[in-house]
Amino acid sequence: RTLRLVASVAAQEAFPTRVIYGGHPIDGSYLFSFKSGEAPTDADGAQLEQALGRLIDGDLALARKTLPFGEVLAYFEEHGMDASVALLKTRVREQIEVVELAGSTRLRLFPLLGSTGALAEPRPSVRVVPEGILVVYKPNGPGGTFTPSSTLLASFADHRAWGRVHGAYSLGKLNALKGVGREVVDFNLHAEFRQEAKLAAIAEAIRARNEAASGPSHTVGVICIAGPTSSGKTTFATKLAMYLSNYGYHAVALSVDHYYLPLDEQPLYKLRQERADVDYDSIDAMDVPHLNEQLNALLRGEEVMTPVYDMKSGYRNAPGKALQLPATGKAILVLEGIHSLNPAYTSMVEPERLYKIYISPLSALQIDEANTLRTTDHRLLRRMCRDFLFRGYPAARTLSVWDNVRVGEHRWIFPHQDHVDFVMNSAMEYELRILKVYAEPLLSAVLPDDPTFRKAQELLELLHLVNAASSSTVPATSLLREFIGDGALTATEPRRGHPGSCVRGVAIVDSGYRSQAVGGQVAGPPAIAPGHDDLRR
Repeated sequence: RTLRLVASVAAQEAFPTRVIYGGHPIDGSYLFSFKSGEAPTDADGAQLEQALGRLIDGDLALARKTLPFGEVLAYFEEHGMDASVALLKTRVREQIEVVELAGSTRLRLFPLLGSTGALAEPRPSVRVVPEGILVVYKPNGPGGTFTPSSTLLASFADHRAWGRVHGAYSLGKLNALKGVGREVVDFNLHAEFRQEAKLAAIAEAIRARNEAASGPSHTVGVICIAGPTSSGKTTFATKLAMYLSNYGYHAVALSVDHYYLPLDEQPLYKLRQERADVDYDSIDAMDVPHLNEQLNALLRGEEVMTPVYDMKSGYRNAPGKALQLPATGKAILVLEGIHSLNPAYTSMVEPERLYKIYISPLSALQIDEANTLRTTDHRLLRRMCRDFLFRGYPAARTLSVWDNVRVGEHRWIFPHQDHVDFVMNSAMEYELRILKVYAEPLLSAVLPDDPTFRKAQELLELLHLVNAASSSTVPATSLLREFIGDGALTATEPRRGHPGSCVRGVAIVDSGYRSQAVGGQVAGPPAIAPGHDDLRR
């Protein structure tokens, strides 16, 4: 966050007549672009790198100050910083906390390092790409080279352009949408229609590919879907199946979470016979050959007995579950799981029979000129709401497992995000206003002595910048309903009660156990091995 602020100030020094905004995380870099939409040149990149270097070499203090509202507003208006202006005007305070650096002023939104010199090692560099300017802080290739994710670059650029067309590219602009009349409703519907258009595009792409195939054995037979937790995979897969049915296809879900190796065959269990050693996130815990054999058998039209895995015992329940694809010639298997995009996972299936989709909510919403809504925070808020509404978990529980969840994502999902047929950006820019209603009271209940208190406060600071909105404008078919309930596509209804409250005596049913929410506390589930799907989703 300090680097983003310093890069923004460096840009103001390098381009005094042009405004730069961004801060979108792209692997080990941040993406910025000119507000005017003009494409940056290599000379622009060199100029920004020099200005950034001067600020870092100067080891300048990031001075915290509190200034009158009018003075701060006038500064941002004078310098054409629309995102900061809109945020100030929609979340008014008499006194504004700011950071001053090298004669420039920025809003103090998050904790920062004390001086620019702290950014010296490793030294940031600047790279120009068609989508904008990357400020690189962590090379990811040999010899200090950096290769940005093409998936992330394209998604952020596309989503950012959509936000500007609809007049809500920043949090302040979103806050300013009128709740009376059609403005908010229409904006929300535009976001929903955008999602539906992408679903239609995927279905059409599969239809076109199959029509061009030389025969039935060369058509798409398996759709592989993967993405980080709380991306909306379940609702997305359900809706995609419905879109495919419009073309006469019959989509059949195959639960890959039942293809774990039996406990006595787990590689890590064999070492010490300790159940806790088993890493259920690892592809090594999966019976990959058996999955591939059954995939190919199903594609040949054969009936198979799919495994039914009992997570409590670590073994499969015999005899399994019979499955056979309908003999229509237009049946498609849908795989949704952490390893679905890993080429080793479907290594025995012909590549032409696979259609791979990466899904993640990649919001392009600016907070100010240097900061954006982080995808990780967006997903964490989604998950927190779902964990409470459907499982009765308090915010502290969701926060406590988050780091472990992220480790698994970086190891097993993100490396494959660029090798797909379609990237589904499941973010809808109006979400944060809805999620605030559910998440804020949950976060406010995290106690100061809880290890997750600091992260809870950080999220509360973010939500303080947001104007809340009613969920009544969210369609029943929306992907967002997967996290806030009352959806037409949601199999399980949330517990009833005011968001943020815990209803006394309500039975919570989840993963085969029952617990009672009594006196505001929810009893946890029985102990399970680390990496169980309960932690991932």
